[in-house]
Amino acid sequence: MNAYEMTFIVRSDRDEDQIRGVVNTITGRIESDGGEILATIPWNPPRRRMAYPIRDFRDGFYVTTVFNLDGQALRPIESALKLNDNILRYLLVQATDTMVKQAQQRVHQAAAAAAPREPIAQPQPNQVPGEDAIPEPVLTTPDLALAAEESPTTPPETANLAPIAAAPPADSTIEAIDALPEPVAVAPGVTSTEAPEE
Repeated sequence: MNAYEMTFIVRSDRDEDQIRGVVNTITGRIESDGGEILATIPWNPPRRRMAYPIRDFRDGFYVTTVFNLDGQALRPIESALKLNDNILRYLLVQATDTMVKQAQQRVHQAAAAAAPREPIAQPQPNQVPGEDAIPEPVLTTPDLALAAEESPTTPPETANLAPIAAAPPADSTIEAIDALPEPVAVAPGVTSTEAPEE
């Protein structure tokens, strides 16, 4: 069996169901003569303007069929295409492996494009049926949230240090200066307010 590619033009005055019927008639004839249909692809867009009128038609529906068939069964199919009033023109050539692969890829692409896409499932909050309660917000980082009775613990490095006494609120600048704690010793025998001895 040899691989063949056939492109044919269907009359433009036919509706979609009639065009589908013409295509099914042709592919059915190929299969009844012992052929195997590999791909049947309508062009995109299928209705096209022809370069010159054929039987007073300026437009036609273009369809390409790739099939395997025995060489002796080809002549009756060509005779049937010539006698079919719905077919304006056809072109039948022997297909290469590349042509067969391209046709099969186009069929897979058309099937993938026509298949409905499933929406991405959104997680739904668990609710009791019949209740219109607003779901509670979920903390994204639960390790950062502290319970009401918990308090942050003191790091071990600062556990031995004495707490700093807070200064009382001052009414004026002078009272704020007077409220400062006593000077702290910087070096043994020297305080921060004393001048170093020379």
